[in-house]
This record gives sequence, structure tokens and C-alpha cells, in this order.
Amino acid sequence: MNRRARSFLLVTALAVVIAAPVSACGQETPASEPPALVVSVVVDQLRGDLLEHYGEVFTGGLKRLMDEGFIFAQASHAHAVTHTAAGHAAVSTGTFPSRSGIVANSWRQRRDTAWVGMYAVQDTAHPILGFENVPQLPGRSPKNLLRDGLADWVVANDPEARTLSVSAKDRAAITMAGHTRENVYWLQPQLGRFITSTYYAQAYPEWVTAFNEEVMPGILTDTIWNSLAHEEQRSLARADSASYEGDGIHTTFPHLSSLEQRTPGPQAHNAWALSQSRADGAVLEFVKTAVGALELGGRGHLDYLGVSFSATDYVGHGYGPFSQEQLSNLIHLDRVLGDLLEFLDEQVGEGRWILSLTGDHGVVTMPEALQAMGDTTVHRIDSRERINAIVTTYREAAQAGGTPEEIAQRAARLLEERGLVARAYTHQELLFGGEPADSFAVLFRNSHYPGRAHHPLSPYGVEYRFNEGDLVSFPTGTTHGSPYWYDRWVPFILMGRGVTPGQSERPVYTVDIAPTLAALAGIRAPDDLDGRVVYPN
Repeated sequence: MNRRARSFLLVTALAVVIAAPVSACGQETPASEPPALVVSVVVDQLRGDLLEHYGEVFTGGLKRLMDEGFIFAQASHAHAVTHTAAGHAAVSTGTFPSRSGIVANSWRQRRDTAWVGMYAVQDTAHPILGFENVPQLPGRSPKNLLRDGLADWVVANDPEARTLSVSAKDRAAITMAGHTRENVYWLQPQLGRFITSTYYAQAYPEWVTAFNEEVMPGILTDTIWNSLAHEEQRSLARADSASYEGDGIHTTFPHLSSLEQRTPGPQAHNAWALSQSRADGAVLEFVKTAVGALELGGRGHLDYLGVSFSATDYVGHGYGPFSQEQLSNLIHLDRVLGDLLEFLDEQVGEGRWILSLTGDHGVVTMPEALQAMGDTTVHRIDSRERINAIVTTYREAAQAGGTPEEIAQRAARLLEERGLVARAYTHQELLFGGEPADSFAVLFRNSHYPGRAHHPLSPYGVEYRFNEGDLVSFPTGTTHGSPYWYDRWVPFILMGRGVTPGQSERPVYTVDIAPTLAALAGIRAPDDLDGRVVYPN
């Protein structure tokens, strides 16, 4: 991607504020000595307004971060396709999806003249360790990630450094680890255990096996999910019953495994249990065990820890950002983060670590909830019906003939004229049209990597966005993936060695996190990043 394509226009539209990121590099940490451990924490689907909205209920880690950390209140992702894998890769590498290659959770990838399905961390050459011949557990690695990440920079700084990356999701743990070759683990929900692939290890360490056999059963035992919110706190969320939540039937606390697991048996129960707050509890306990076993931050070397907590996304998809379920989940997350910060103080040493917290994307508030508050401009749209209409429109445009670029241009205008999308963009416009007046086009440009197609019309040179607030989804739940502010706005908090509490309202981006952490840790980052050092600047 050329530098002109990476420079932003300063515009404001639909609460979008885009400023020009510059290359980062080599700034010295403000502390006299580097920390012993650099920690990157990502909370999946932690939208930027949720910490303030629910702030009064926090007494643990989220409160400590807001009290003791430096907060960037206007932080956001600077790409259009706001997916988990793309967001984690942006945080880890300091580059847009257009350069990391992780354009979405999955895409169609060009092979000669054909397009084949590709998952972000798919790699059949590296099967799951211990399950090498199980088709339901395909291989995983960072093969599709085209850039090194912060973990790689830590190892380049000191070959004796150790790195660890953990999440409930493979696409989070792997992208947070860059191309490092050890200590990357994620949950397999049905089996109720942490796993890795042969890219990272040839045998499980004894401490991993012991954790899976001795600790995980206790985490999975409970068959009831109760709310953690006190009665006086529940007014922060909407009523605990809505036909557009969950499965549309079991929409209130307490949630019971016996009623809600999809099929009989222990594997279905495990999947139910790890689709809620206790997934974060499992990740926390695994991280604490791993940090102790690996002696991270305790050997005289600068080490790296990447942690992604996924429960906010699991709960958010089913119940929405202002549900009783999400309120309870964020109370649990607050406790989990409080435990993590206290553990780092005890294990690594107070003042000997530096940490960032952010989100990989936001989420759209359910239109039904907004409609109940008087907003009649937003709608839930049947995804299959709308996508079928979009594909049909492209076929009609193609029947008129012309070059691929002419067909793409014709299709884009037809989609707009028929009201199927708010705006359509051709790849020709995104890549060769100069600096666009439409700020959303910049975001789509930053999400585009040639030969990796996310949208149904991406292989044919067309991208599009729906109307703001509209939810193109299934009959219940909600999702993300748009370029709108609610999907891009995320927290960005720094805390630890060299950080003074405070707040900034200036626009910053998630690609700024890795170079900023590198600077605070006193290590060199690549000089061609899309992100820049934003603290203490």
C-alpha cells in the first residue's frame, strides 16, 4: 500500500474522526529502566462507551485501569471490516489489514482463477497437537499473517525472551502472538481444554496437561449461570426479557444448561458453559498458571504476555451491549481483570510491568432496543434475503457486459439506486481514485488486501456498507463488522511502568498500541508501521 493511500483526510462524518497516522519508531521509554513484562490485553467486543455506561458497578480491574491508567477516550480501529481476527492483528502488528493480510475472520482467497474459502488462522500443515487426525479440529498457525507483531519484536530485542499468548479463540491467541513459535494456547469448548497446534509444540508441557485435567473440570461443573448484578444495579441495563435475545425463548436469568445446551451430553454442556463469562475465568486461571510455569517477567529478561478475553463477545452477540447478561458479564470481567492486575503485582512485581487494554471491535445495538427508545430509523434486516438481492443485482450488472471494472461500477451504482446498500465502492475507486472525500472509503481501503475477499462481491471488485444502525443479521442477537463508529470505537488504556494517570481526547488508533508499548518497553519497532507512538507524546 503506498504512502498516499495510507494518509488520512481530516474529516468528520457520522462521528468518524480520522487523523493521519505516521510511522513509529525507536522512541525511548520514559522510565529509566525497562519493565520486565509487556502485556497486551484485548477484550473481544468491548465497545468504547461500555466502560463509562457501566462504570459505577466496577470495583476491580476496570476501575483500577480507569483510575490509574492513561485513557485515550477517542480510540478506534481505522479499518472497515471490524472482525475479531482483523482487530487483534491490528493491535498486535501496528498495521492495517491491508498490510497484515488479516482482512476478516474468514475470506475467499484467490488461487489461480478460482476463489477458495480461507479461515484467518487456517493451516492444514500444522494440525492440532494431540488431535492430528480429527477432521473437526483443523490445523492452525499464523501462516496467513503477513507481518510480525509485538511478540516478535520482544524476541528480536532479546532472543532469551519468552512469550505467551492465550485466548478462548484461536484467531485471537494466534494473531496476538505474531510469528513466535511457542506458548500459544486457546480453548476447545466441546472438549473443555486448552489446545495448541504443531506449529508451536510437539508435546504438551506437564503443566498444561495438569491444568486441563485438574482445573478445567471445576470450571465447567456448574450448570447454572446467575446474574452477578445487585438489584439496584440492574437499572443500568434494559429489562431481562426480550424476544430478540439469545434463542428467543430462554432470555432471562438464571440460565440453565439443561434447557439451553443444544444437544445432550457433556460436550454440549461444555460448549454452553464456555459461551459465557466463565470462559474469561478459564483464560485467567490458565494465564496465571502459565506465567508461573514459564517464569515470565522473573528471569532478568523482557518477556511478552498477550491475553484476549472473549466472553464479552459471546454474551454480546446473543444478548446485546445493554442487556442484563452483558451487565453481569462486565461485572465478572472487572473481577477477572482485578485478579490479573493483582497477580502481576505479586508475580512480576509492582511497577515492573506495562499493560495496554483495548477491544478488537465494537457492536451494533439491537434495532429493537433502539426502537423502544424512539429511534425508528434503524431496522433488523434478514441477512440471507439481503445478500441474495445483492448477488442478483451484480449478476444483472454483469449481463450488460463490459470490462470487470465497468461491471463493478455498474453494479455499485445499481446497489445504491435500489437501496440495498448505503454506499458501494469499487476497488478501482479505493485504490486508484486519489484521496476520497468519503471518509468511509479510507476505512475500506485499509481493509483491502488483493486476493483476499470478504464481502460477497469482493472477488468482483465491489465493497459496500449498509445504513448506519441497520442490523443485517438473523432474527435474534446482534453483530459487528461495519465501518461505523459503534463498531470501531474501543477503549485504549495504558497502565504500569512509565505511565502517569490521565486522559486524552485526541484521536488515536489501535495500530498505535504495539509501537507505543514497544516504546514504553524500550525496544525497537519496525519503521514502516501504520501506527505511531502516542504516549507520552
